[in-house]
Amino acid sequence: MKNVVILGAGYGGLTALKGLKKVIKEGKVKVTLVNKNSYHYDTVNLHELSAGNIKREDICIEIKDILAETVNFVQDEVIKIDTDKKIVYTKQQELDYDLLVVGLGFETQTFGIEGMLENALPITDVNAAEKIFYRLESNFKKYAESEEKDIKDISVVVGGTGLAGIEFLAELVETRKELCNKYGIDEKLVKIYGLDAAPVLLPMFDKAYSDYARKFLEDRGIEIILGAGIKGATSDRFVVEIDGERRELLASTLVWTAGVKGSRIMDATFPELSKNGRLVTTQQLTVPGLEDIYIVGDCAAFIEEGQERPYPTTAQIACQMGTYTAKHIVNRLEGNSTPNFKYINRGVVCSLGSKDAIASAMGLKYKGFLAAKTKKAIEAKAINECTNIKTAIRNQRIF
Repeated sequence: MKNVVILGAGYGGLTALKGLKKVIKEGKVKVTLVNKNSYHYDTVNLHELSAGNIKREDICIEIKDILAETVNFVQDEVIKIDTDKKIVYTKQQELDYDLLVVGLGFETQTFGIEGMLENALPITDVNAAEKIFYRLESNFKKYAESEEKDIKDISVVVGGTGLAGIEFLAELVETRKELCNKYGIDEKLVKIYGLDAAPVLLPMFDKAYSDYARKFLEDRGIEIILGAGIKGATSDRFVVEIDGERRELLASTLVWTAGVKGSRIMDATFPELSKNGRLVTTQQLTVPGLEDIYIVGDCAAFIEEGQERPYPTTAQIACQMGTYTAKHIVNRLEGNSTPNFKYINRGVVCSLGSKDAIASAMGLKYKGFLAAKTKKAIEAKAINECTNIKTAIRNQRIF
């Protein structure tokens, strides 16, 4: 019986686990799942939680509720992987493995920008997301209760206008309305900025659709500033450079969405192969020279044959990686070969609040309410892929 250890209960890890269900039942493998938290959370919904428009229970699934009794679950933090001894070290124990699946997720990446790590809040996990909304509401409350009003307390600056940044900014439209009503603040006084060093907004969409997203935000009082290189951050401002001129944008709530990297465990384990927590895998998602270790999700930099750059890290590719990894493991147990991994890009959707979105999916391009519902359907599909249909139905928010 092979001993399979899966690190991380994200999309890649859970999808791999689901794909091993049959061989687990047949007693061909013993599987141990290691995860820092007792729950899986839907990363694609963190922007909603950060804005306070949903609760953590809306996107968290308790791992014990979806695991078969024969799967060993270890709630602990991975601190080291010894590839020579084939041992995973957690804070509390040591785990031997024959085959290892690494899906340890992502961390924030600040690119060395002075003060960013200390002063801006990242959207990295459930706790970080809740911290953002707590900061946001605390600042609005402070403004309402202060005799000397400081406009910084009802100002928000978001560094990064990629998918996460734009989706969070759109959620803030509703949050601003609710907080202003709650604390008796004039909505027109609230200042919200979205900054990005890139000259183009959402380049993965046709210009007409990225323009639609920008207009959606600007029509609702959110200022988008492109070509703005962020040079530093303090407790109450971003220092940016626009067209060669320095400018300070003041706000008591600073949020950073412009960069992520893979787990630091990757760089420590594979110092010659991993950079910024991501490792360029083989075409079968294994570590070069270590065919007993698979890398999935945010830790994997998969470059398909004939291409020069790795695919972006998304829930979509993580699920496909997990499914492939399970198939590869099953085939090697049965003595069969497996074709190389092929990523099927089914498109992308960017939500603009709960009732609007832009979509480029399955060869179609559309926007509005239908696109918003498409986003929720995709999220439900991802839950099904890494858990089961019952959990997906229970946790879906399509209707």
